[in-house]
Amino acid sequence: MLGSIKWNIGIAVLGCGLTFAFSIGNNGISITLLRSLYALAASFVLAYGLRYLLYVLSPAVDGVQGGSEEEKGSNLDMATPDDGEDIHRLLQQQLGGEKEEEAEHLPFQPLAPPRMMSVKDKSPDELAEAVRHLKES
Repeated sequence: MLGSIKWNIGIAVLGCGLTFAFSIGNNGISITLLRSLYALAASFVLAYGLRYLLYVLSPAVDGVQGGSEEEKGSNLDMATPDDGEDIHRLLQQQLGGEKEEEAEHLPFQPLAPPRMMSVKDKSPDELAEAVRHLKES
């Protein structure tokens, strides 16, 4: 089975709480408590079915299902797939199809962002007119 009995208890309490919350407005307290108790038992049993279904559908990993306790966690796979070709191809597509040889021969050019204009030389009337123009937009 996948998980532990704590999952069964948690699902059962959740089912009981939801049944109580939705039933209390339409029924008396005794009927609501009885139905909540039924929901608790049914949710507890259905949680076993859910856990078994998840166990059957989960992929079998060597050493995890059916292995002894001493062997579990002893294997560590440090290999990763080589995605260098795919990454290189994607980068070339993003750069507009430039080839690696062409990119290596281009000289280095630092970024040249536009300079901010200084407002020290402007008159107060021109600055006020600029602010009025910005407020109108």
